[in-house]
Amino acid sequence: MKEQLNVIMGRNDDALYAVRTHAPGPAGSLPLTGDMLLNLPSGDLFGLTQNAGMGWAPSRLNGKQFLLLSTQGGIRSEDGRPVALGYHTGHWEVGSLMRAAADEIAGAGGIPFAGFVSDPCDGRSQGTEGMFDSLPYRNDAAIVFRRLIRSLPTRKGVLGVATCDKGPPAMMMALAGMHESALRYRARRRHPSPTEGEDAGKIQTIGARYANGEITLEAASELGRRACATPGAAASFWGRRPPRRWSRKRSA
Repeated sequence: MKEQLNVIMGRNDDALYAVRTHAPGPAGSLPLTGDMLLNLPSGDLFGLTQNAGMGWAPSRLNGKQFLLLSTQGGIRSEDGRPVALGYHTGHWEVGSLMRAAADEIAGAGGIPFAGFVSDPCDGRSQGTEGMFDSLPYRNDAAIVFRRLIRSLPTRKGVLGVATCDKGPPAMMMALAGMHESALRYRARRRHPSPTEGEDAGKIQTIGARYANGEITLEAASELGRRACATPGAAASFWGRRPPRRWSRKRSA
């Protein structure tokens, strides 16, 4: 019995105990100056160490830092197929938008950071207790977004990417609540409607219509399959530190 347990737990595999506890570390050196060591917060200095540890070239660590925030959920493979589903369509597509923004920032010599607070779908939770968490999510997420923003004090700007009707308000509330950001909003349709069929709004009534004899089981199954014709797009928000001439009231 003990031997079987050892096999199950892997205790007979010596490779499990070959744990790597040390490594040589990244090549190069941090772009520090004596003034930085004397006057910067210890967090700023340690941030440089962590940035290098995560693989950013030490020679590029003086670039301006920008924070990318999104409501990404689910896991998307490189070819677009689902690895793990999100709560709603368009959910994992924001990762592609974030990647494009990060590439632009890095290409201009900046340093992109990314943080995430996923969002629910009240269409999915209709008729369940999950609806009680739908509207409160916006306030809770806005609080977390603001905490993530403040937790990167070296940021020069913030870019938010959100989807559906809960993520965008949460993102806007977060950026507006920082009192340091201008807010620009750009929206796109989450996904196109099917060539033949019903859109994502009407399709949510198939249960009620079937119960009242207004639609057949076969029609409900077929229409429901096509209503979300593609994974979708997203809405994006851009926040930046305003010019000094802006008043706190105006920037809010």
